[in-house]
Amino acid sequence: MSAKLNPFDLKRQLAFYGAYHSNPSNVLIHMVGVPIIIFSTSIYLSTTPSLKPHLESILPSSFLHSSESLLYSTLPEWSTRNVKLDLSTLFMGSYLLYYFLLDPLAALLLSPIWFSLHHYSNLISSTLPSDQVTKIWSSLFLLGWISQFFGHGYFERRAPALLDNLLGAVVLAPFFVWLEFLFHLGYRTQLQKWLKNETGRLIAEFRREKAQKRRTR
Repeated sequence: MSAKLNPFDLKRQLAFYGAYHSNPSNVLIHMVGVPIIIFSTSIYLSTTPSLKPHLESILPSSFLHSSESLLYSTLPEWSTRNVKLDLSTLFMGSYLLYYFLLDPLAALLLSPIWFSLHHYSNLISSTLPSDQVTKIWSSLFLLGWISQFFGHGYFERRAPALLDNLLGAVVLAPFFVWLEFLFHLGYRTQLQKWLKNETGRLIAEFRREKAQKRRTR
């Protein structure tokens, strides 16, 4: 993430990302496109081998078994079917853990959807032929990213945030669109108000800098 932003400062992270997503149509596109990208990435990563043999070579087996038992006992049974300790689990788990550190309640509300994306990505990779799995994840991945660039180019008239802050944009994007949805339901109105004002300030600053660059050419 950007060196100028504390990765655990939810307000500043959202303001940065929100400054690139102020057009309602672009936000709506992201609400659909971002989950598609996450889902397709999880499908792809779920085709990778289990990490358990590698972990067993460096960690005590008793620790791994107890950790696995604890995990499976705390998660709903349906969410752990067809799941193995692979890059998909690491990817989805690390994202959700980061969101819990940013906003525990919002992350908790997101968890059923997150578990569903992980569950069905594993279900697809474990039940379909590999060539079909490749077609599914690659098609969804392209669709998701094309929609993002279309939304920015046609509606936002501004390059995506990933060009300025790759890690911040990629990691924060799913949580941003989820919070946008929660805001429409009345979640954390004070944060929503502050974010609207701060986003407006950042957009105005960007436009001033852009106009100044034009004048100096």
